[in-house]
Amino acid sequence: MTEDHAELRATLARLHQQLEDHDLDEEERDLLRGALREIEEHLDAEEGADAPSLSERLSEMTQQFEGSHPQLAAAVGRVVDALANLGI
Repeated sequence: MTEDHAELRATLARLHQQLEDHDLDEEERDLLRGALREIEEHLDAEEGADAPSLSERLSEMTQQFEGSHPQLAAAVGRVVDALANLGI
């Protein structure tokens, strides 16, 4: 595992914790959990086939949460940045 991958996994773990700490409705929580699961599966598979749509969905989620959950939006934004740094 590269250092970038390890850092991304650590960021994902922090985001999982933040999901539990924030008051989200069930639909928002499921949406974010699904995205996190997809990122983790992508890292596990080391395949880039789903990357563009994944990055787009995460960026859209970040915009949706900016007003109501700014800290969560910032955390998702960091994941998007980490994916971009990995070329995903």
